[in-house]
Parts: sequence; structure tokens; C-alpha cells
Amino acid sequence: MRKINSRGEDIYNSDVFDVLVQYEVSRSKRYPTPMALLHLEMNPIASNDEALQAATGVFTTTLNIHLRSVDIPSIAGNSFRILLPATNEPGLRAICERLLSVFKNKFNTPNGSSIAFSLQIGATAHPGGETLSTEDIFQKAGEALKQSKLKGQNTFVVIAS
Repeated sequence: MRKINSRGEDIYNSDVFDVLVQYEVSRSKRYPTPMALLHLEMNPIASNDEALQAATGVFTTTLNIHLRSVDIPSIAGNSFRILLPATNEPGLRAICERLLSVFKNKFNTPNGSSIAFSLQIGATAHPGGETLSTEDIFQKAGEALKQSKLKGQNTFVVIAS
């Protein structure tokens, strides 16, 4: 059920992610707890083609190190969605800032090449309860990502529900 990348780190594909989001949304509606969704795009800048091919593995490994075990990441190309259960808006802003801080550094591949990443992050948070819907959080995170792209590289935008 999980897609395993070459680094051995786990990250969900879009189909499994959608099922897990439905489950978490229904749970957050039943037992009102906050949740947040990040939608980010990663653009690697590498010193050579070999490093560029390793970029997704380096990124997902580093991303998984900086997420909690309850967070649910997914990947589709250079686009990532991460569901953050039990996360309110201040917590969401903190993770956005942490990710930008982590990925401002260069990373070395096993063969000695270097990779840098630029990120655009769109995010939304919802307090939970009956007004929460999957479509709404996906739409708001997508809109926030568009606004982040307008702001430029290494930015984030949060649209709260």
C-alpha cells in the first residue's frame, strides 16, 4: 500500500493518501480536533544529472525526518501533500517555517554531488467539527499554493478555515 522510494523511507501515493484523508476528516468531524494540510512543490537544483536523479530520494528522506509519525505524506512528481492530524494554525505555521529552514541548506548525495531545493508551500488549517470537508481543505491548500508561487521561491501561504 505504500510507495517505498530508493532511500527506504515511506511515503504514500495519491490513491492511498486520499483514503487516509477521508478517514482522518471523518474522525475530526466526529471528535472535533484540528487538522491541517500542506501542499508543497519542490524544485531541485543540482550540480549534475546524477544528483538531480537523487533529488526526490534526498527530499523525501529529509522530509520524513522532520515530520511526526502521525503525519501523512504523499507524493506526485515534485508535488507533496501532507496531512497533519491534531494540528492547529499556529502549529501549521511552525511546520512551514521549519521546512523552509531545513531546505534552505544544500544536501550532499552519496557520490559527493550537491542538491539545493526551492519550495513553495500552500497550507490550510481547520478546527475540526461538522464544517470540515475534504474538498474544502484540498481547495484551500491548492489556492494557498498558487498564492505562494506568486510570492516567489521559499515562501508559504496559510489560508485558515
